[in-house]
Amino acid sequence: MPDTLPAATDSDLVYSRDFNASPALLWRAITDPAVLPLWLGGDTNPMIQCDSDLRPGGAFRWVWRHDGQPTGVTGRFLAVDAPRRLVNTELFDQDWTMGETTVTQTLTELAPQTTRLRMTIRYTSPAARDAAGPTMMAGLTAHYAALDRLLPTLIPGRSDFHLLATGDRQITVTRSFAAPLAAVHRAHTDAALLKRWMGSPDMPLEDCRMDARPQGGFRYVWRMRDGTRITLTGTITRLDPDRIAHTEVFDPDWTGGPTDVVTTFHESGGRTVVTVTITYSAPPARDQVFASGMGEGMAGSYDLLDALLV
Repeated sequence: MPDTLPAATDSDLVYSRDFNASPALLWRAITDPAVLPLWLGGDTNPMIQCDSDLRPGGAFRWVWRHDGQPTGVTGRFLAVDAPRRLVNTELFDQDWTMGETTVTQTLTELAPQTTRLRMTIRYTSPAARDAAGPTMMAGLTAHYAALDRLLPTLIPGRSDFHLLATGDRQITVTRSFAAPLAAVHRAHTDAALLKRWMGSPDMPLEDCRMDARPQGGFRYVWRMRDGTRITLTGTITRLDPDRIAHTEVFDPDWTGGPTDVVTTFHESGGRTVVTVTITYSAPPARDQVFASGMGEGMAGSYDLLDALLV
């Protein structure tokens, strides 16, 4: 939905936007440390740390990687009234806002599944507001557009695929499936099943070899639309009923060397949650992969797996 124009008075900057979501869902999106990095970062500046103690007096620390260097913001919560009002202070490491600001967010339900988010940022002075305002507005517009795209995936019953940059060198992926753990585990180790969900019409998996045992190897070959091929080879280092660990390397090697991958399976309430932790050789390699759009491909493959498991 379109943004409203900012209406600033004195040292305040006011920003308002309507979202197709309930207040509870929107509240989760702006407060949950597992969800915030999915929209409050970007391909070129992923959020690599999101710590939050969501209570009055509680502190938070968010860190992004920008131009290869970490940069962050620290603050504390002054008021937490879920799902209606959140007030916090914030101070950036590189103090481009000319001192600590106070941010007030209010959520107002306009209609079922329609909520207005109004954000008021109070700067230390009108001069500070005028200096920071254009950059802040551009950033909010981009981030809230990403939030718009994310919100439908957070609705219960939709895909709960999440991809998050964690630490300095890792990407963590989670997705749940309405299937027993054993069936999901088998789909990750049976070559005939892997071939049915790890490809796509645009990028079919034309060769799939799997020796599912400790120290066993595997080889996948995808054919791209232009006829070129991408090969992934690796070695299984651990194979348990609830965990698979392996190393892998692509040819051509676009990920900066071998990576370590740990996939865990946890079954609860008839669903199995898959968590994949990928550790790259160096932070720049992780950031390049994160910015490549890999999430779209993985989400699509997991959708195929979801249908296969039915």
